[in-house]
Amino acid sequence: MTTQPVQLPIPADFSDFERSLVEKTELALVEGLQLERWSRDPDRKIELHPLNLNRQYNLQNQAYGYFANVLINGQTLTALGALQEVEFGKIPGRNAKQRLKDYVLRLFLNTSNWVYPNGDPGGFTFKQMLYCTADGEYGRYPDDQLTNVQDWNVIGPKYRWSLFTGYLHDFAVRLGPLKKNFKEAVAVVQHPDFIHIVENPYPGYKLEVAIGYPFIDYAPIPNYFGFGPGKFNWAVKTYSFLLRDNNEVCCNMDFVAGARPKKVFNFGELIPDPIYGAAAVLKFFTLGLFPAQKVHDFMDLEMATLHSQVHQALMEGSSKVFAAWIKDNAL
Repeated sequence: MTTQPVQLPIPADFSDFERSLVEKTELALVEGLQLERWSRDPDRKIELHPLNLNRQYNLQNQAYGYFANVLINGQTLTALGALQEVEFGKIPGRNAKQRLKDYVLRLFLNTSNWVYPNGDPGGFTFKQMLYCTADGEYGRYPDDQLTNVQDWNVIGPKYRWSLFTGYLHDFAVRLGPLKKNFKEAVAVVQHPDFIHIVENPYPGYKLEVAIGYPFIDYAPIPNYFGFGPGKFNWAVKTYSFLLRDNNEVCCNMDFVAGARPKKVFNFGELIPDPIYGAAAVLKFFTLGLFPAQKVHDFMDLEMATLHSQVHQALMEGSSKVFAAWIKDNAL
């Protein structure tokens, strides 16, 4: 696998910002593809920690945070991850495999938004940004093509990659009884090497339809997190939809990002992190007796919990859209 970003001519009318996005995208693909292959390796070594999502959900689920070392461009780097297993629904009747492909590749992302009874938006909404054609030409999306991401079936034949912004509507931080919703967004890339359609992937399963995307180093909405939306050196999110022999569908999600956080909050280069910084001070004044690493591990897993809460909410809403689509599709 190449360890150098692809260099293609950038259109002269691209702004400096657009040029930066192209460069960040090409780099994210090099690193992201290595991460994605690592995430699909059944022999990878990860240190799993069960997560308590502290919510009541309709879908049966399990969530784990994990620590690991990953190899990127020949370097061994620390990583933080979140692994989730969610029971998603069932496809009754015929052509279950084709219908699962249609849902995941064409509909999943573009129907992953809704309005809660209190009027708040839920799930993800999107805005297209830039693309690279299969022939290697960069372009920007016109105004009438901004709100839906590309059908994954055209990623490869028509587009080498497609960059879009994802707005996260369930990003909420709880401090005791207090809850604060944050407007957060990420910039991620569709690429054909993140698509996997596997017949009979495991005993008891007849199909896997998987998609995923790497994150670029850019925060569409500025934030003060030290490790969060747009604040990863490199990161990948994958969704693996698995069809059992009885036509039940589960979704396994994996998120891996790194390097492991150095700050919980980032208020500037000269301002120490109030949590990790305080832990370091206590360790210093107790001559190493204060367990600063345990503080790091705990807070890192809290970040994995927040990520898992956002994506469990995504699955909760998407499963309802999926069930309605399956019913209409059957009719």
